[in-house]
Amino acid sequence: MKKDKSTEKQFLEYLDRLLAGEEISPGDDVSDEVRSALEHARKMLAFRQEPSAEFRAELRKRLLRQIAEKQAPVVRRQGFGERMADIFPPRPVLVAVTSTVLVVLLIFVGTFWYSSRGGAPAPSTERAAAPSAAEYSVRLPANIMPEDVAFAAETSLSAKSGQAAVYRIQSTDITTESVTALGQRLGFSGEAAFIDGGTKIAMYDGAGEDMRQLIVWTASGAVEYGYVEPEKLYPSYPSELPSQPEAENIAYDFLQQADLLPPGYHSLAKIKDETTVIAGGGYSVSQRYAAPAAEAAPSAPSAPAAPGAPLGTTYWLVGFPFFVNGMEATGPGSKIEVSVGDGGEVVRLLWSWRQMSPLGTDNIISEKQAFQDLIQGKGSLEVPLDCRQVVLEQVQLKYWLDPPSEQQAYAVPVYEFTGQCLDKNGKTLEDFTAWTKALATN
Repeated sequence: MKKDKSTEKQFLEYLDRLLAGEEISPGDDVSDEVRSALEHARKMLAFRQEPSAEFRAELRKRLLRQIAEKQAPVVRRQGFGERMADIFPPRPVLVAVTSTVLVVLLIFVGTFWYSSRGGAPAPSTERAAAPSAAEYSVRLPANIMPEDVAFAAETSLSAKSGQAAVYRIQSTDITTESVTALGQRLGFSGEAAFIDGGTKIAMYDGAGEDMRQLIVWTASGAVEYGYVEPEKLYPSYPSELPSQPEAENIAYDFLQQADLLPPGYHSLAKIKDETTVIAGGGYSVSQRYAAPAAEAAPSAPSAPAAPGAPLGTTYWLVGFPFFVNGMEATGPGSKIEVSVGDGGEVVRLLWSWRQMSPLGTDNIISEKQAFQDLIQGKGSLEVPLDCRQVVLEQVQLKYWLDPPSEQQAYAVPVYEFTGQCLDKNGKTLEDFTAWTKALATN
């Protein structure tokens, strides 16, 4: 551990000098991992004439993570509060079970979600004058990519510009009374109170491993619920999980009980095609499953049995769709997820919903222009430092939603790009998701 701390301190000292514009000459005591990270930093800083403060911070975080991964430290399981405190936490491996009973490994990126309800009073109906397109603010993540990365598109890109709707996000007044009412619907006793300098309102219930926590962000109304200790989500004993369809029903009923069903979620059947159920656990699992053959009844064949949970699964992650007037939302505040664990108990909730009102339509740039903006570093793309080619496979127009700690005034369209990152040998390193602004500036 001391060696890791010393390495980190050494790297940060050199990186700070690089960021200050100084030339550096690492000594013989500098490890290969630190040398490699510093060289990447030097190249990436040279690519930008005046790196922004946001870029510097993201670069520092990315390179520290690279060094840590190469040193392969042993990480303890985090408690609920620790997991929720990090906007970009480590990604536990998840396993998706498809209707063809093929289990596919997925990576679940822990994120934070938005809301505008959370037991809060009705949104304000006060309406201000519509701003111009130049006044809309889209706070995309910093752009982190090597200077020599190449781009290729394996899908056609339209050269036609167009128009898209813009929405005003209605403000809410989150109070201790509204959070207390939400807590009571979830079985909490007592009263809610402000924490973290007034940025959140929280309630606690139970003790020890059974202690539950409810947090609502005052800026956005985002709701986070779950057990403080990770044992409920990642138990050390085999979990007895419900079937996938049962998990969907449990999750839907939980949202209904808490009065957190968004408008339009009148029944599970109406949104079932857009709902996902993913098997989650604390480590990698990869296995092909065959559905057990159902015994035929004497009079008629029985229905096929539902696939069971993959080995190592500790909870079902039920994800509900987030649409803005029929179009998908994206960004760190764009989903609603319920984790169903041992015995069918809901062990975690990450909930967001933003009530919106239309402002009108504005001009948007073409897909081809947006892709050129991404190539020129005007968007948000984070790829591994050894990525040599970015291969675009799909582009979609979506609505961006900010982190829960920030109050968002407008929901505006962005272009979302997805594809693969390839190394120098043409092998896939990982999938990527990137964004650029869609609104035309003139």
